[in-house]
Amino acid sequence: MRLVWYEFAKLFCRRSVLVLFVLFSVINLAKIYSEWDAYSFLADGGGERSWHTVYWQLYDQYQGSITPEKVQQLLATWQPLAQATADMTASTATNDANSLTGNLYSDRNLLEKYFVDPMQYCYEYGDRAASVAEKARQNAEAAAQAGALYQQRESAALYQIYAGRTVPDFAYTEMANYYLNYDFSLVLVLLLGLYGVAGTFVEERETQMDRLLLTNPNGGSRTVLAKLMAASGFLLLVTMWFSLLDLAGFGVAFGTLEGLDLPVYAIPSFAEAPIDLSVLQFAVLAAALRSVGLWALGMAWLAVSLRGRNALIPLVANFALTAVLVIGGASAAYSHFVWAKALDPYSLLAGRPLLAQTEFLDIGGFPVLSWQAALAISLVAGLVIAAAIYLLSPRNTYCPIRRLR
Repeated sequence: MRLVWYEFAKLFCRRSVLVLFVLFSVINLAKIYSEWDAYSFLADGGGERSWHTVYWQLYDQYQGSITPEKVQQLLATWQPLAQATADMTASTATNDANSLTGNLYSDRNLLEKYFVDPMQYCYEYGDRAASVAEKARQNAEAAAQAGALYQQRESAALYQIYAGRTVPDFAYTEMANYYLNYDFSLVLVLLLGLYGVAGTFVEERETQMDRLLLTNPNGGSRTVLAKLMAASGFLLLVTMWFSLLDLAGFGVAFGTLEGLDLPVYAIPSFAEAPIDLSVLQFAVLAAALRSVGLWALGMAWLAVSLRGRNALIPLVANFALTAVLVIGGASAAYSHFVWAKALDPYSLLAGRPLLAQTEFLDIGGFPVLSWQAALAISLVAGLVIAAAIYLLSPRNTYCPIRRLR
């Protein structure tokens, strides 16, 4: 374990790595704040009639369980505004004393974007999910009659996913929406992970320290195993840090963590998510999948650099490998080539292409969700590569103690 900690310190405690950690964290937080500032209509200041102020004043009236009384109350406020502005002849004054924000059009837009449309989506989602479940049940019955066993199993699995789904509560979801669709930190994770582990074996070869290690009882395969464990810990640290930083950054930038306890399919872009988890639980799962994806890719980086004697060549080779996987994964992200996504560890890193869609793979006649298949494939691939690195690494046969044994 001391050897593992020593190797981890060699990876993490380098000045360049620490500088990149701090620099990338600051860049990430700045990017998150720019998302809030550029895209949220509630980032209009704290004036008495700003959208931000008016929204949170109204929010207390409508948050929580969606009841007929709340729906009627909301429609009683919104419908007169919609009718008054329908023909675009209403006053455009910005200091209307009878309006919430000072302007009738602004009132209507605020209510539509942040209350009417989200509440309608939540209210109607249960019926839409029930319709999908019923169609899946009918398809399963038809497939059973036709003797199509796989189609029957797939339709039955689809029924189990969508049956009983509802979104009974209304909450602020803008922060959660931008948080779950945020990908910029993925670039930073890839760059930092690649820079951190690509030279794990190369540095000792450049100084010919690898030969000296073969004369030490802890050299050879024991050192290689420690390096594998240390690199795995470093990659896990990188993914966990930026996952936590993303959540904290969005919470601070948007000024709230409201909506994290809603079902993830309360976010329209995740309406077809195959898992019944809250937004926060979904984020934890996505972070875990990102960790596995980066770890599998990290093992490939180590394999490429295992025999390298110059730091630049393995770094360029690993960068090219990463670029190929990223371009391939991004190209297949929303295509029907499900196997292409499952075989590419980048899909686990990005997370959303797998977790936002209900897709199955036929494995041995059983339907397996694409994200589950991708997880298993990346784990197996990473373990195989790690085992190959360990088995093919030089043994410390030159150690006098080993020879005596």
